[in-house]
Amino acid sequence: MNAIGETVQRLRRAKGLTQGQLANQLGVSSAAVSKWETGGALPDVALLCPLARALGCSADELLGFRPELSPEEIDAVCKTPRALFDGGDWRGALEFCRQRLREYPGDLNLRFRLGFLLAGFADKTRDEAAREELRTAAAGLFEQAVELPDEEQRRAAWRMLARLYADKGQFDRALEALGNLPSCNQEGLGLRADILRRMGDLNGAARLEETTLSAQLAALDHTLTSFAATRRAQGLNAEAERLEQQARRLKELFGAPAAPAGCCCECEGEASE
Repeated sequence: MNAIGETVQRLRRAKGLTQGQLANQLGVSSAAVSKWETGGALPDVALLCPLARALGCSADELLGFRPELSPEEIDAVCKTPRALFDGGDWRGALEFCRQRLREYPGDLNLRFRLGFLLAGFADKTRDEAAREELRTAAAGLFEQAVELPDEEQRRAAWRMLARLYADKGQFDRALEALGNLPSCNQEGLGLRADILRRMGDLNGAARLEETTLSAQLAALDHTLTSFAATRRAQGLNAEAERLEQQARRLKELFGAPAAPAGCCCECEGEASE
């Protein structure tokens, strides 16, 4: 029995219809309905809508059509390529992913998850040809995953895309991808510095890392000072003193930090929503 046949049988029985009664409604033989349900044949395309109406369902439900998989189904999909890769069959793992993507070509969440999976395989393999093919496949998935509606997923996709481009030596494309992240994104800044270093722009990488370090130190000093004030207000003076000592130690190691810079307008806007 195929999926359509199972659906026809289930819905027919739910409506209390015999195969003959359903056949009469559609102008076909009871044998035709029997063949549909046992997988011996499929309904003619012209009968799909009348059949769906007779069974009280949509044509999509009748065909088992869904444009996207659920998160749980995506988890299940990922198990097979992991097992194939762990067994040494990276080509089989890649082909399995491609087959599922052909089945759900518009499922951006599936592309996002499989992109991470293939990028991970590329990092693990020692086969240079496999690494290149897996990285190329993963980059192609993230190029589409950047259209996801979820902001965090989009940023993660841009970061992974930048890293994959950089690993392939496509530094200009990597920097262009990073341009889609907020200027205050710390992981993006670190990746940008790494790309500049790999390009040979050591001065540019150093300036960016110095700026990033200064911002992080200022934020840490502000957090320690604020946390200490909160603990004093709670009457936890010993803990407040410990936090203040840590703030002083930070200044001894790196000097007085600059005033913490505000987040970029894009992030501030998101935080206020």
